[in-house]
This record gives sequence, C-alpha cells and structure tokens, in this order.
Amino acid sequence: GFSTFSLLDATRNLRLFFTIFDLLLAIFGSLALTVATIGIINTLVMAILERRREIGILKALGAADRDVKQLFFVEAGVMGLLGGVSGVGIGWLIGKAVTWGTNLYLQRQNLPPAHVFSVPWWLVLSAIAFAILVSLAAGLYPATRAARLNPVEALRYE
Repeated sequence: GFSTFSLLDATRNLRLFFTIFDLLLAIFGSLALTVATIGIINTLVMAILERRREIGILKALGAADRDVKQLFFVEAGVMGLLGGVSGVGIGWLIGKAVTWGTNLYLQRQNLPPAHVFSVPWWLVLSAIAFAILVSLAAGLYPATRAARLNPVEALRYE
C-alpha cells in the first residue's frame, strides 16, 4: 500500500546515511594511513639493514648519532613529500575524470555542465604537509635504530 513520511523524517534518514558514510570513509582512510605508515617503517628499516656498512663507515669517520638520525629523517621526509605530491596529483586526475564524466552525462541529458570538483589550495598544501608529518613520525623508530648502530658491529659482519 501507501505510506506517509514527513520531510523531517526524510532529512533525518538522509543525515543518518551521510553520518554512516562519513564513518566508513574515516575507517577506510585510517586503514590506508596505517598501511602507509607500516610501509614507510618497513622501507626505512630495510634501508638501514642494506646500508648497515655505510652507516658503520659514517660513524667510524666521526658522524654523530644525530647526523645519522638526521640522514634517515630527511629520507623519510622526502618519501612523505613525494607520496603527498603524487597522491594529490592522482586525486586531482581522478577528480577531473569524475567532472568530465559528470559533464558528459549532463550534456546527454541536455543540462548545463557543472563544476563538481573543486579543492582549495589550503587543503592541497595541508594534505602534502600531513603526508610529510606522517612519514617523519613513521621514520622516528628506524632513524633512532640507525643512530644507535655500533660502527664496530656494522663493519664486522659485512
């Protein structure tokens, strides 16, 4: 049969839908961030293991723990910068593709084109800065581990 609903009920249901949708996006975003952080840590730990001898030589030549830590910290920061810039670039391309597809659909329906994709510059810069910060945080453990490496042990086993 028939059912009745008020505009208030429809608004509440729509608001609930978008709240759940936002929660799901936050969960997937958190998972992606966790995977990226683990990937950065893994990459830097492997870099330390592969360059153990080089770290030992640097320390034997007088490099301080702080210098070695800075070296790996800069590497983590560069990884974050490259990841952030490439992520923003890929996101921009996907947004342009969505806008193009939407406008193609609207054109076929004899409707005016719409500009559905718009991202402010502060958000782009914030995303890149956030990627760098996450990379630096992920690089803290590997950089500290590299700084604590004993030069004698590093040179002995290579």
